[in-house]
Amino acid sequence: MILGFVLVSYIALRPFSVRVRNLFDFVCFVGATFILFRHQTPPLPGNAGTANAASLWLHAVAGIWWLLGARVLVALMSFTLSYNRRWREARLFPDLTAAAIYTAAVSVVLISVLALPIGGLLATSGVLAIVLGLALQNTLADVFAGIAFGIEAPFNVGDRISLGDKTEGTVVQMNWRSIRILTDGDDVAIVPNSVVAKSDIVNRSFPTRVRSAFIELSCPATSNPERVIDTLEQATLLCPPILPVPVSGAALTRLGSKESRYRVSFSVSDTEHLSTTKNLLLRHARRQLYYSGLYFPHAAQDIRTPDQDTGRPLHSLLPLLQDIILFEALEAEQLAELAAHVNPRSLEPGEVLFAQGGTEATLFIIVSGILQISQDTEYSGQLTVGFIGAGDYIGEVSLLTGASYAATATARTHCRLYGLDCNVIKRLLAANSDLYAEFDRSARRGLAILNRGVAVRATDDNGRQSLLHRIRAFFDNPR
Repeated sequence: MILGFVLVSYIALRPFSVRVRNLFDFVCFVGATFILFRHQTPPLPGNAGTANAASLWLHAVAGIWWLLGARVLVALMSFTLSYNRRWREARLFPDLTAAAIYTAAVSVVLISVLALPIGGLLATSGVLAIVLGLALQNTLADVFAGIAFGIEAPFNVGDRISLGDKTEGTVVQMNWRSIRILTDGDDVAIVPNSVVAKSDIVNRSFPTRVRSAFIELSCPATSNPERVIDTLEQATLLCPPILPVPVSGAALTRLGSKESRYRVSFSVSDTEHLSTTKNLLLRHARRQLYYSGLYFPHAAQDIRTPDQDTGRPLHSLLPLLQDIILFEALEAEQLAELAAHVNPRSLEPGEVLFAQGGTEATLFIIVSGILQISQDTEYSGQLTVGFIGAGDYIGEVSLLTGASYAATATARTHCRLYGLDCNVIKRLLAANSDLYAEFDRSARRGLAILNRGVAVRATDDNGRQSLLHRIRAFFDNPR
């Protein structure tokens, strides 16, 4: 009857929370303890003499006392470990410990409390264990592999790991049968412990979460390897996720008759930045090589071909002007007019292109090299806001409105660039007034596209006033 009362009460309390059920177990345990203490019966009464009604029900209370004690002990262990995220998610040892506690409690009840002759049962259970072992060998392999992981601890919950070439992600749970890995695609991969034990495990979070990687790309064999390597190293400066330490580098890995292979090594703070950084680095590397004439060797020959009238390298500049969003509305003749009036400049590392507060009203187009953009702030002093490289332009708002530069541009490497004065734009606007609106639209589109945030910070673009109105006011005002 006592056992039936406990079982019925436990089933009736199933809809309630865990705390309510644990409280019920504790109350029943205290009640059983009080009964045993009142009747001066130890929890291990044994099998003394002939059993009578009183001893039988005290034996039942003692058995229930052991079972309830096991439940209270497991609940206390779970409550203690619930405050530790690692133990809460790594369920292997809590589950095995709970199983050991229940097994020990049942064994004590059968052997000491009820004094049952279980020798024959144990012999029979040995044969049954063999049968179950053969049927559950995969499950048992997972269990023992999980125990090995707990002892060796090659990874913990929260670590990022890769299993061979198949699965990579963050460990979110470890239990007695498997581990759960949150992949980069926000999927949960459930991998059995035995499979994990047979895989090549790489812990990406130990000793640090820093991840080193590389990209490989090819260039024509006729391109100068020293220039290619220098250009690729410059491309790493344009990727903010790449860490300055350890230092990134580029190397020639294979020579060929038609193309050569290069590798760029870099490091990021966490694996989650790896794929986006590779994509960004490949785009910047291609852009730097293309405008430097190293990606297509035949274009490099055109760079050295000057125009007969001006002596300037128009063949290298015209494709660059055509790629600039600011001039997307201009015709080929108008682009040629701009190319005929640009001023080439070269900068040594550390040389200042323009200073914060300057009012040159000039657009600068970078052909090769890296410019560092920095701002003087009231509280932090000089702060680097980013870098721009080949194919980029800076100063469009200053060119079109005469606004002062809001940052300082300094050459980080050897730079070749062209300067376009506002007087050239003024002649185009005087010949075609429709270009006012075209420049306004193109300037706004250029400021909105990806990777233009650094260039935007370099010019004082007052959002309170219409850009078109400022362009008209600047060019209509005689100077």
